[in-house]
Amino acid sequence: MALPEVHPQGGKISHPVSALLPHLALLFAVMLLGLSFVGVRAIMADNEAPATLGFLRYGLAVLILLPFLLGAKAKRQKLPLNVILIIILLGVLQFGLFHLFINTALEKITASRGAVIFALIPIMTMLLAAATGRDTLTSLKLFAAILSIIGVAVAIGEKAFAPEAASKSWTGELLFFMAVCCGSIYNTFSSRLMQNRSVLLMTIIGMGAGTMAIFPVAYSEGLSSVLTGYTTKDWMWIFYLSGPAAAVSLLIFNWGLQQLSPSQTAIYVPIAPILAAAFGALILNEHLSQLFLVGLGCAVAGPILVNWRRRGGVNSPAPPERPQN
Repeated sequence: MALPEVHPQGGKISHPVSALLPHLALLFAVMLLGLSFVGVRAIMADNEAPATLGFLRYGLAVLILLPFLLGAKAKRQKLPLNVILIIILLGVLQFGLFHLFINTALEKITASRGAVIFALIPIMTMLLAAATGRDTLTSLKLFAAILSIIGVAVAIGEKAFAPEAASKSWTGELLFFMAVCCGSIYNTFSSRLMQNRSVLLMTIIGMGAGTMAIFPVAYSEGLSSVLTGYTTKDWMWIFYLSGPAAAVSLLIFNWGLQQLSPSQTAIYVPIAPILAAAFGALILNEHLSQLFLVGLGCAVAGPILVNWRRRGGVNSPAPPERPQN
């Protein structure tokens, strides 16, 4: 067994050892995102202002990334107008609506219940990418995606399916599913769009668009009063959410989308909510399921199945894709 050489999309890594880098980077990114779930829950427990949190998180993340853009070659890269418009649209979905839906849903359902729905992102990405010709769909990929969903359900299913976890309506579950759709669309169309282009520049444009899109909602929540109501502990979480869990993790995730196919990247996402459960146990003294390690093993097996292949075998990497403006 050997890791596949990453298919050469815009100067991709091809050395067998270096080919590990996108996978290790994605693992690091989902680890940071996993801890962010704990931070969001901690803030939302006392402040019912999901749009304000999203606006602040990504607004600060853009400010963190901008200095790096000023000294990079990316600032001299000219993007076609149609590409900029697509980035803006995808940014509104991923950095605006995606997190607005999740933050709002967490007011209505438990995080563990939402995490199971969140685990649908890989299979939704695979189906959409295959339908639009941006990736290939195989039985092994589908099996890996289903295994990841099972992993999340096993790891935190005791909380997710407990009677007290159910809401009186399906609003929370629907909002989480809408977030899954936003994330799947972003994964599918961003991967090819980022080829031969600056990930830093496109991340800043997308985050900026998402931030501005939810500003009216944040303003309607009473933006200034919400900000003054945050405690020192809340601000510590906000700095984490905007720095490591947004500027760093999502830049790395976008780099993974540039280096790998949508399916290869999205299959790492279900690991994040499982790690969130582990962080919750460490930080908030929450209970972990006795089958937690079994679920984590299933979730980790997903990326292995999708990204590993026999040399010359049937599970070969996808052919190079041409950049699409």
